[in-house]
Amino acid sequence: MSINIGYFLSEAGMSFRRNWVMSLGAVVTIFLSLLLIGSSLLMNGIVNDMVVDIESKINIQVWISDNAEQADIDELQRILVADENVKDVHLVSKDEAMERLTEMTKDSPEIVQQLKGNPLPRSLDIELVDSRNVEQVVELIKSTEAFPKIADPPDKPEMALKYGQGIVTTLFNATRVARYVGIVLVAMLAVVSLIFINNTIRLAIYARRNELSIMRLVGASNWFIRAPFILEGVLQSLIGAFLAIVVLLSVKAFLFPRIRQTLTFVSFDFSTLLMGKIAFVLIVSGVVFGAVGAIIAMRKYLKV
Repeated sequence: MSINIGYFLSEAGMSFRRNWVMSLGAVVTIFLSLLLIGSSLLMNGIVNDMVVDIESKINIQVWISDNAEQADIDELQRILVADENVKDVHLVSKDEAMERLTEMTKDSPEIVQQLKGNPLPRSLDIELVDSRNVEQVVELIKSTEAFPKIADPPDKPEMALKYGQGIVTTLFNATRVARYVGIVLVAMLAVVSLIFINNTIRLAIYARRNELSIMRLVGASNWFIRAPFILEGVLQSLIGAFLAIVVLLSVKAFLFPRIRQTLTFVSFDFSTLLMGKIAFVLIVSGVVFGAVGAIIAMRKYLKV
């Protein structure tokens, strides 16, 4: 028997219309599942951008006492420059520190005006090759003999070290928890989607049981009988995927610009490339959901 794609599509569409209530339920469930998957991928991409941006701003500051010997400062600089995890070491003078403070508080100049003289300490600004190695560099600094000699305050040298690794660690932990929760929810909705597709196909098979019996008697192959039902499941999933993509595009067009305006202190993007990847994953996932759900229904309830 020759393969007629038009026939398969026509039969799938007819079955979709006959059982439109169950089909609608399957589409809505698949839509919610794929929307959650797409939202998880989107949030993962945004969080990755944020983490990269925060990591790029992480450096280590060592506050230097006004009584520190220049030889000790040079010794610590030499050790740091020689370390493979350190990209650059810059000695910030008291005047440069004051210039930075003035720039940071330019909207409130009275803060600088109330200062008597220049109470700001000198510091070593240490730029890292990879911010994930910040703890290693901190331990290196603490292990040197020069560090406690130049630290400000000298009685508590650990307070002279300033770095923001705690922020990134917290962000990574939160991202990890959110990812696990997302995986569980996606898995649950995927199972629900398969159940809905399974039930929809079962109903279609029952409604056409006499027709299918006749098709078997005249020699129709198993796959000739199965194909319209598999296409019906795929059709339901593709509609759900299309709706999920439309919602995500709406978020990109209307909500995302407002989010960027609110979170101006970090850099992240919702690029066309990222949206293309998400759309591809949703379409492929939809096809898999639909085909697998239909195949399960056929194997279990249609003895062909």
